[in-house]
Amino acid sequence: MAQNITLQDYLNNDPSVKEAKKILSEATKSLTGARNVTPEVLAELRKIQTTAQNTYNKLVSNATEYFKKNYIGISTSGISDSIAKLEESKKFAPNQDALDSIETSINALKENLKNPKPYVEPKIEIKKSKDKTKESNTDQSKEQTDLINKIQTQYSEQVAVAGQRIAAMEDTQRIVLAKDLNRAYNLNLPIDGKYSKELKSAYVTALSDNYVRSLDFNRDIPFEEFLITAGNEGTYRSGTAGEPSISGSISDPTKAASLINTVFKSQLNRDPTAAEITKYTKILNTAEKKNPFKTVKGITTGGLDKEQFLKDQVAKLPEYAKKKSDKTALTGQSIAGTARANGVTLNQDQVNSFAKRVQDGEDIKVINNEIRSIAGLGMPDNVKKLLNEGVDLDAIYSPYRNLMASILELNPESIDLKDPTLRLAFGPDKETTIYDFEKALRKDYRWQYTDNARRDVSNVALKVLRDFGFQA
Repeated sequence: MAQNITLQDYLNNDPSVKEAKKILSEATKSLTGARNVTPEVLAELRKIQTTAQNTYNKLVSNATEYFKKNYIGISTSGISDSIAKLEESKKFAPNQDALDSIETSINALKENLKNPKPYVEPKIEIKKSKDKTKESNTDQSKEQTDLINKIQTQYSEQVAVAGQRIAAMEDTQRIVLAKDLNRAYNLNLPIDGKYSKELKSAYVTALSDNYVRSLDFNRDIPFEEFLITAGNEGTYRSGTAGEPSISGSISDPTKAASLINTVFKSQLNRDPTAAEITKYTKILNTAEKKNPFKTVKGITTGGLDKEQFLKDQVAKLPEYAKKKSDKTALTGQSIAGTARANGVTLNQDQVNSFAKRVQDGEDIKVINNEIRSIAGLGMPDNVKKLLNEGVDLDAIYSPYRNLMASILELNPESIDLKDPTLRLAFGPDKETTIYDFEKALRKDYRWQYTDNARRDVSNVALKVLRDFGFQA
């Protein structure tokens, strides 16, 4: 009886083939993931992967031969599906001849189910070449072209995303890369795990050298292997091509003036005078001459950060110090104002500490939110939500403070946010209604001394007199 199994099904379930496939996968992962290993270890990993590949290929070949001799290569489920579809198509036969043709096909398929044919591997005929040597050379030429195209494409893709790849690395990965490049090219890249244009430049140079080496050796050399080999050989550290070249980058008057103008506006909020442009152009050019670029094997280091240099120069001016002091004072006043608006008491040291954080680059909104978070302690969730949205406690209490000022006949500005009566407006769990808050105000000791209280007492006395008939 025919068995419902295909060659692929058999290979997928053969224990030996499955185990060989697993070993091959592990060997391939070990090879592709190898980093910072010696050439000897790399060669051993490549040897293990090749052995695993050969073993897998041999087991697949043996299993295929066994399948040919012992299994049927026709899927009975596929034949049954075809019969069902043909039976359905009989409904749409346009004439008797078409119906007879469908019936003949169905009978043939049913016969196959009763007497299945053995597996026959399809034969692929290859046209014989008159010149075998020429054919062999053509195949080799195609393989060579494919390899070159692969290496070129890979190089272009790697260079295009070089910066993004370094930026996406972990600090530890950037440290390893910097060490490998320093060893291969005799550089002095910082081993701090940070992204830098020097690290990217060295990385792109290494990609270029690996591209050329892959073409020369007629092999797609993994980048990690190239760095190890380059470090061991010292090939890319020697020769006249590795000699450093020194070059300057002196700003012309127009570029210098533009840069000076930008720095003055950002640091002093004004344009520089003509005399200042002349003065700082000379200072800038002198510094540029003392800090030239240094290029080694296409990798450029050194030079002057012109904008930062000018900022440092402007920072030496008394005007800058005064503006900085004024700005710090204004920042402190703003922070203190936010604290008052939220009933939080800050001493001068705390205000200065907050102001310094802003001066060091922190957003003042972060400081204000911290103050509002302190003010929200013990408040119901709806009040905390408003505080988190940037609303000050002063604004939240405003309706209650105005009512309190009216009932107790006080100046609203004199009512502090810490006033116990005002604080009755919001409890830990809920907000007091305006009606209940007004009743609470009339119990405050200050209410008895108000005109409101005296009028209320007079009205009550008058009503009593009227009720007893003593007053018309």
